[in-house]
Amino acid sequence: MIEQWILADERELEARCARFRAARTALDRPDDEPDKEDQSDTAA
Repeated sequence: MIEQWILADERELEARCARFRAARTALDRPDDEPDKEDQSDTAA
């Protein structure tokens, strides 16, 4: 049986990829470098 690729599957895949990229970026970032989100909070 062949499953059809649906839009919800594509959205789920894109969300998983985005979470993976965010996690990989967080691991690659040095510990002393602040998060981009933290910088925007302090600027406001």
